[in-house]
Amino acid sequence: MPVTLKQLAVRARVHPSTISRVANNDPSLRIAPTTRQRIETLLRETEYRPNGVARGLKLQQTLALAVVIPDVTNPLFAALFRGVEDGASPRGYNVVLCNTDGSPDRQRSHLASLAARRVDGVILASTFLRDPSVRWLRQQRIPHVLVNRFSDDGLDPFVGSDDVMGAKVATQHLYGLGHRRIAHLAGQPTVSTGVLRRRGYLAALAEAGVKADPELVVESGYVEDGGARGTERLLSMRDRPTAIFAVNDMAAVGAHSVARRLGLRIPDDLAVVGYNDIPLAGRVIPGLTTVHVPAHEFGIMATRLLLDQIESGQRPARQVVFQPELVVRGSTVVGADVERAPAALMQE
Repeated sequence: MPVTLKQLAVRARVHPSTISRVANNDPSLRIAPTTRQRIETLLRETEYRPNGVARGLKLQQTLALAVVIPDVTNPLFAALFRGVEDGASPRGYNVVLCNTDGSPDRQRSHLASLAARRVDGVILASTFLRDPSVRWLRQQRIPHVLVNRFSDDGLDPFVGSDDVMGAKVATQHLYGLGHRRIAHLAGQPTVSTGVLRRRGYLAALAEAGVKADPELVVESGYVEDGGARGTERLLSMRDRPTAIFAVNDMAAVGAHSVARRLGLRIPDDLAVVGYNDIPLAGRVIPGLTTVHVPAHEFGIMATRLLLDQIESGQRPARQVVFQPELVVRGSTVVGADVERAPAALMQE
């Protein structure tokens, strides 16, 4: 039979409520460190698990969070979701995953269903610019945090990276290697990552005195097939580019595969840079130069901001922005050794 709170309390020589509060990570509990250590050891030895239903009824919560993402097959969002679970589980919360496939209608449907199920909060990684779903979350007073993408009114908690700077660094890297015909596989203009990474690409060209060629900007979206189609279009040009900066690694992998299929040498005939540094970036041959963003830390930080909202009842529009960093591999520099410092954190 499962061990009870009363049995544990007798063994730990404390009141049952103290056992419960330690097991549920009650931040307001004040007890001696030796007593806490004795209780935690006993909880591990007996494999005691708190009654989540009872706790939820007492707190008037479901102890469930939701993560809404645009593409469950993208490894960036897998790492993000893992970060959310790692942040939520120790505090007694379960996590529900929803996939939108980039559809605003599916996003609205998921959010309505989650609200009906009375989840305690939502981490939204699938938002759009001028997104009515985000306004709806705000109006319904549902705790929420936007991750990686944001809506453009600046009223919501957000965790992400400096996309303009990341794109500038990537484009400047290609310019520094001697490339002047630098193309961009771009994201949609309705998504913040697409807009800001294109802005960073154009800013880098302008600062280098290179006139931007509109034909070198092709909207690929965020999937491998889109990157492949965009690259085929770019490489069919008479004066084709010598380098491509892609809005994310999946689009860059599509570019990579098309170049190899056409017999082009990477990076001699075509250099390729991606964005996000998903695990696949280090496994393609040659390895993909990319902009690293700490997706797992995105998830942990977003969960922390969300649980702070839930437990305090306040809705501060706090933003946490991580500084992206370039990871140089063989898709831009022959025989490149990978070197990267830990991502710096900027909080506003």
